[in-house]
Amino acid sequence: MVDSYIMLVEDNQDDNFLACRIIRNACSDKIVVACDGEEALDLLQKMASDGSCRLIRLVLLDLKLPKISGLEVLRAIRENEATRGLPVAVLTSSDNDLDQERCRTLGVLDYILKPITAERLQGVLSREKDA
Repeated sequence: MVDSYIMLVEDNQDDNFLACRIIRNACSDKIVVACDGEEALDLLQKMASDGSCRLIRLVLLDLKLPKISGLEVLRAIRENEATRGLPVAVLTSSDNDLDQERCRTLGVLDYILKPITAERLQGVLSREKDA
C-alpha cells in the first residue's frame, strides 16, 4: 500500500498543532508541514520533480503566511502542471469576501474559517478521502 500525504501550510504553531492532531485522529495519512509560503513552494517543487506530489491527497493552506502569501501559493499550485489538480482547502482567519472569491476562482475544495474545529476539518478530510 502506498502512503498518501496531507500537506499542511500553517505558520501559527497553535493552529499547526491542532490541525495535526485532528488529522492524526481522522486518518492514517502522513503529514507534511510547511511553516511559510516559500517553504511550501519548495516542498511542492521537490515533490513534483520526484513524482511524489501525486501522493498528496489534500493541501490545507493558510492564506496569511510569511514570505509568500497563501493566495500566491495557491496560484502557483494551479499554474504548475504537476500540482494543478491537487485538492486544496483554505484554513484562514480571513472572512474577507474578496479572499473567498479569489480562492473559489482558483478552485479550492473548501474555505474554512479559524478557529479550526475537529468536526469541520474531519468533514473535509473524509470528503476528500471518498473522492
